[in-house]
Amino acid sequence: MSTVNIDTNEIILNPDPDRVMQGLRDTGYDFNTAIADIIDNSIAAGADKIDIRVELDPMNEITVYITDNGCGMDFEGLLNAMKYGSNVRQDPSSLGKFGLGLKTASTAFCRSLSLVSTLDGEHLNKVRWDLDEIAKLNKWKLLTPDIEDHEEELLLSYANGSSGTLVIWEKVDRLIKQYTRNGDARNALKKYIEDLRFHISLVFQRFLDSQNDSTPKIEIVLNDEAVIPWDPFCKGEKNSDLLAEDKIEVVMPDERKAYFNIRAYIIPRKNEYSSKEEEKRARVSNDMQGFYIYREDRLIHHGDWMKMFAKEPHGTLLRVELSFDHMLDDAFQVDIKKSRILLNDQIFNFIKDSFLRGPRREADERYRKGKKVDIKNAGTKSAHEASNKNIEGKAAGLENSKVEVVDQDSGEVKISNKNGEFTGKIVIKSSENNGERRVVPMDNLQNGVLWEPGIVDAQHAVLINREHDYYEKVYYPIIENSVMVTGMDALLWSLAEAELSTYNAETREHYEEMRIMVSRILKKLISDLPDADFSEE
Repeated sequence: MSTVNIDTNEIILNPDPDRVMQGLRDTGYDFNTAIADIIDNSIAAGADKIDIRVELDPMNEITVYITDNGCGMDFEGLLNAMKYGSNVRQDPSSLGKFGLGLKTASTAFCRSLSLVSTLDGEHLNKVRWDLDEIAKLNKWKLLTPDIEDHEEELLLSYANGSSGTLVIWEKVDRLIKQYTRNGDARNALKKYIEDLRFHISLVFQRFLDSQNDSTPKIEIVLNDEAVIPWDPFCKGEKNSDLLAEDKIEVVMPDERKAYFNIRAYIIPRKNEYSSKEEEKRARVSNDMQGFYIYREDRLIHHGDWMKMFAKEPHGTLLRVELSFDHMLDDAFQVDIKKSRILLNDQIFNFIKDSFLRGPRREADERYRKGKKVDIKNAGTKSAHEASNKNIEGKAAGLENSKVEVVDQDSGEVKISNKNGEFTGKIVIKSSENNGERRVVPMDNLQNGVLWEPGIVDAQHAVLINREHDYYEKVYYPIIENSVMVTGMDALLWSLAEAELSTYNAETREHYEEMRIMVSRILKKLISDLPDADFSEE
């Protein structure tokens, strides 16, 4: 038996180039965040003009060009830029933070990443990572291909006799699927470009806004059309209100003090904008409520409540700005994509329980004031009176299950049907309106579903979520048409009764998932329908 002596102080394990490159393609970028990461580098380089072109050739091959007039790089600078974990920037407030964004963001979508740069508008250098070449050689081989005429022309048109850089994505294989017809590919790509335009207008709004003095001003052009800044807080509208603001001190582990600003805004209801165009631009929807978090004036996260609250319609008008600088990067655990932060318990609880208490109450009241007076006075409950009478008279011959209450408080019931006897949980309640025990509108249902089975006054009922967009956009406009309301109510009661009649231990979760999925699909299908008129006129 032989023995091998190894000096453990001299073990060096180089990573496998192909495996590492392939693994870094899956760091979670989407197209919008990837392009935004490249723009970060341009801004960090001092650019005030950035041009983005997303092109599709007749063979359905996509090429992306991002050109800027920033400080540019010599050959050594290009090598550093292409190094995974490039040298730390001297300015800690730089939007480029980890030295990985350019590479990981780009190769998340392309298999060939090239950089062309100049310091003086005359001497140009070019380098390239080609994933296919790396896989073939299994080496970290950086290529130095020739600069093509159209690349030189594009860069110099922006460098304008000075400095600039051109980023090129080729062999783009992770954006759209393979199409046989060029027209289909163009339509698919067009949607990505439209989404990207809005994303840039939101993320870099403060840099694009000529009226904002806190940042250097930049111009961004996407496919020959200038990107217009989008303000989520609608500060130009007279009916937009700043409800609360505060400057919060954070003591760092090394005893340094840092600060972040937080502001809560109520945006106008849909009928309160200065024009229909501004109303459309405001994007008043459930999806856009929540936090808008800025690092060094660049938006890094938006459109949710960071697990403080669930999204619900009464919060639609509330948008909260949270702004901080690079000094809080470690405290907030800014991730590699600069797309999220984590708040410690003390800050989380202060914002949730103290700062947002008043704004959330005001948002709820402002939303409710938009309800129609006649709906308030007559009540949506009475709108289901005909439905309740119709179902009450026929239910005995239609019910194929028996539901016995086991525990009123927990909602536990015993369900007997053709499949046997099963225990489960269901909403159990007493009717608030005499006779309203078959179709019962409620302010909200768990998981935001449109409907679910219930037991009301010991009778089989369907509970309907009047906070769901379907109720507000479909029920409200015909609320006084008893025939149409009765027809829709009959459908939902039938679905609830069919669930009880075929319920068993195996299908319970499937039914819950079906209601959640159908409710989500309905919400999307009716998103373009006009909103119910909640004005008080």
